[in-house]
Amino acid sequence: MIGVVLVVGMVSCKNSKNESQQASEPVSILDQVDLLNGKLKEAASEFELIASLDHHRMAEEEGAYTPAAIAMIFSDSETNTALLNNENQLVGLDLPFKVLSYSEADTSNANVAFTSGAFIARRHGIPLSQLSRYDEQMNKVLSSLDESVMSTTNLDSVNVGYGIVKIRSDYDFETSVGNLVNIVNSQSDTRWFGEIDYQKEALKHGKSLTPTKILFFGGPGPGAKAMQTTPKIGLDAFCQKLLIYENDKGEVWIAFNDIVAFSNLYYGYSTKPQDMINQRLTGTFSKAIKKMEQ
Repeated sequence: MIGVVLVVGMVSCKNSKNESQQASEPVSILDQVDLLNGKLKEAASEFELIASLDHHRMAEEEGAYTPAAIAMIFSDSETNTALLNNENQLVGLDLPFKVLSYSEADTSNANVAFTSGAFIARRHGIPLSQLSRYDEQMNKVLSSLDESVMSTTNLDSVNVGYGIVKIRSDYDFETSVGNLVNIVNSQSDTRWFGEIDYQKEALKHGKSLTPTKILFFGGPGPGAKAMQTTPKIGLDAFCQKLLIYENDKGEVWIAFNDIVAFSNLYYGYSTKPQDMINQRLTGTFSKAIKKMEQ
């Protein structure tokens, strides 16, 4: 495994109700991941829960397999607004908060991965000091867990724009959003998980932001194949996050994560299913926002 440092061990949660269990009592990996996710969900109860995605069980429903993994997306509109502005709307692609409780395919230990302030700072070229509120809020949630379960990533290869795919739309913002929602929901293997209107959030906090929205959706079957040996990519690639925004020039763009780039970041390699999904996403989104040549 290249470029990734994983600190693994049996799940250890502060103030866990299971502390009285005998050390020899077997705990399944699914139970370990469920326990981690339960602690995180409890710790994040003050935030708005956007989605909780049980990748392993959703894959089972589709007759597919992926290691135990549950992604939780939760939001704080004030934190989102503090980071978003018209000069760098792409930050919205890494918002709101997201944590992943999961197990690697070749271990029987559960870990937690999360989108860090340091990653956002490097990817979007903003000072780490601007992420202080983000880190403070994230740390509130993570503090419920023992450090031994935390997965870390070497960020040396992450530069500005890392792993971001951008396509300019030929339509206005509302038409682009409508076309994208329609084409996503027309996919027979895809599920819709939600959306956030960042512009509305900004207005609520007295800030101005050009139209900016993020959509959440995913395909449990295809996603299982892409995560089968690289489950940590569930942090950034599954569910899919699609950002649509209008810049101050009136141009409408979409942005989404390159799955292959994140697999390389976390594991040092990528797989054919990941490349196929990349191609599918690019083709599907382009069909929705590009006018056909006459």
